[in-house]
Amino acid sequence: MSVALPPAPAKAVCVHCGTAFKPTERQRDFCCAGCQFVHDLIAKNGLGQFYDLQEGGVQPVKSFVFQKRDYAWLEELVHAAEAADRPSAALPLDLQGVSCIGCVWLIEKVFAQLPGALALHIDSSRGTLDLRWRPGAFDVVAFARQLQSFGYLVGPRVAGERPASRALLVRLGLCAALAMNTMLFTLPGYLGMEAGAQFAGLFARLTLILGTLSLLIGGSYFFTRSWRSLQQGVLHIDLPISLGLIAAYSGSVYAWIKGVGGFVYFDFVSVFVFLMLGGRWLQQKAVARNRNLLLAAPGGPAPVRRLESGEKVAVTEIARGLTYAVEPGQPVPVRSQLRSAAATLGLEWINGESDAITAPRGRTVPSGAVNYGAQPIELEALEAWPDSLLAQLLAVAPAPAHRHRTLERFIRGYIFVVLGLGTAAFAGWWLGTGDFLAALQVFISILVVSCPCASGVALPLADDLAAGALRKAGVFLREASLWPRLASVRKIIFDKTGTLTLETMELRNPESLAALGPAEKALLLGMVQDSLHPVSCCLRELLLAEGVIPASATRAEETPGVGLELVMGHDVWLLGRSGWAGEADGDCVFSRNGRVLAAFQFGENVRADAVEEIAALRARGADIFILSGDRPAKVAAMAARLGLPAAHGHAGMTPQEKADWVRQHDAHDTLLIGDGANDSLAFQAAWCTGTPAIDRGLLERQADFFFLGRGLSGVRRLMETATARRRTTRHVLTFALSYNAVAVALCLAGHMTPVAAAVLMPLSSLVSLTIVWVGRPR
Repeated sequence: MSVALPPAPAKAVCVHCGTAFKPTERQRDFCCAGCQFVHDLIAKNGLGQFYDLQEGGVQPVKSFVFQKRDYAWLEELVHAAEAADRPSAALPLDLQGVSCIGCVWLIEKVFAQLPGALALHIDSSRGTLDLRWRPGAFDVVAFARQLQSFGYLVGPRVAGERPASRALLVRLGLCAALAMNTMLFTLPGYLGMEAGAQFAGLFARLTLILGTLSLLIGGSYFFTRSWRSLQQGVLHIDLPISLGLIAAYSGSVYAWIKGVGGFVYFDFVSVFVFLMLGGRWLQQKAVARNRNLLLAAPGGPAPVRRLESGEKVAVTEIARGLTYAVEPGQPVPVRSQLRSAAATLGLEWINGESDAITAPRGRTVPSGAVNYGAQPIELEALEAWPDSLLAQLLAVAPAPAHRHRTLERFIRGYIFVVLGLGTAAFAGWWLGTGDFLAALQVFISILVVSCPCASGVALPLADDLAAGALRKAGVFLREASLWPRLASVRKIIFDKTGTLTLETMELRNPESLAALGPAEKALLLGMVQDSLHPVSCCLRELLLAEGVIPASATRAEETPGVGLELVMGHDVWLLGRSGWAGEADGDCVFSRNGRVLAAFQFGENVRADAVEEIAALRARGADIFILSGDRPAKVAAMAARLGLPAAHGHAGMTPQEKADWVRQHDAHDTLLIGDGANDSLAFQAAWCTGTPAIDRGLLERQADFFFLGRGLSGVRRLMETATARRRTTRHVLTFALSYNAVAVALCLAGHMTPVAAAVLMPLSSLVSLTIVWVGRPR
């Protein structure tokens, strides 16, 4: 007798990752099967302290914890590391998925429990992992697979330039020390120390030295960037900052030589450089942190095996006529003719078609088709690698430099007004008083106090707070230039498969799986655990999340196009097409000795909040479109389900057709959300881009932002946060203009002194920071 469960609450928070989600009667505590699986794994291994160390939740676990990943690259690195025949071996790796101190603690605990483990160091800010072990006693590949089961991925360490935010942090630290010492030696003069006092001359020389060092160490950062932008014909915010620094320093040196201490701004130079560097570091820190969450993009498909000799051949060396083999789970690099008897192929990466197809011997296999079978397939290349579709899709063009035209116009007007006022004031004071030094003081004070000091600190803080709010919602910015571009977005374009839907299929009748006994579930998991077919992936994910242990000594044989067969003793277990595995009404049948045990029905796993989120985006005034390579019937059904006009759903599109459509309709107002290689060309054409896929090593490196979880709410959260940031920015700029008007008036009247500037600058910054804090996204 079944007991009716009480209705699920409207909203819940995932026990593992802390993400808000809509629970169902069968999934009440976890936002996804991945979170449930990892939570149970943590509990089973006695690592529950992980949840006590969490800092505001962790990243939602995606389906990659259930996937079979190729670690051949890691085996090669381990072999090279152990070849030196030393007592210990070491290997640097990149690490993805670490988001808090709890993650670091968990990985260290897992590592320490393994035999042969010696040392482990994790840099969560850079996303790196360094491990040392005893050769022959520690299995690095097994450790990588164990980390994957907990929701973390490792990749080869990619040598690159020193992160800009870290280099800037060094400058910031030095300039902080210089600013404090400059203020220390300037303060006695503000407190009334006479110019003829015993240490006055020494203090004056020290402030000159410290101010000069600040200009060289910190100011050079802005000078270099200003000069480069001018060479490219771009007006950057660093230009007025540079002008203010040069004016303050040059005038101070002249006043120091003339012995007029009241006109010296060395303390202003040091403090101003420190504040501007601090603001710039805030901007870079958020973007750098989000980029470090991802593994580096792979260099391309894995090498293939030449049939004649068995040697490995890089895909870049494939020529027409080469006969080669592609391993399970790997893409076919070039358009080829199938030589094997049959093959099960997935085309989702290329055209968005979610269903697997069966190809007979002699069929032409498109470039990018994935081998879903359990065995390698043999092919003959019909084209060279440079001519293949996959080579075009993986050839990521450098992201274009997005110019903020509105900001450039503001800076142009700002510089024109400030320099014009300063020059007119200088001429007026010199002609009126005949005092060159006083006239120069007025000119310098106008450039100094009108420098974008408040906005130079407050606006980066606004960016950092906005990025922090988004991180809590599972949205991560990769490009700071995205903020101004979002203001013009009017068209939001979605890919269908993997974007509006989840990566794995949905079991439409879960009661059929629940009705199986423990032994039958264990046999079923044993059959599908090595299969890459979408049906097998769905069943494997559900069974593993349920805590099922695969039956031992189970190795199913695959018949392409029909299903899996397992013979154990006198029993024959089949999982496959109805009629082959048994007569039943379903997409896939599970049987034992001809007796049907379950008939499964599958469908696309549409994201649970897709209808609600698309409606919310349309309510904000956005036009929503679907661009998909899938069949017209599926795309039309998705558009109808989302309440979109039929004309807004475009089906059967090639990657190039997607890119052409975006170019034709983009008026610097498109936001494209995609997940596969078939979206790569369109990504290069869109004004703004985002992706929910971060474990494929392709689009996440091209996207302006990525978002996690099983829903689409990240897109709406991004748009709402951008709106709140723009509102706060307007308030800060309004205050800055009002402040500059008052400050410049004081300069024109000749009342602005280094002391007044030293007081007004931090006060204006505090007011600006308060405006940002009050208006921060919540």
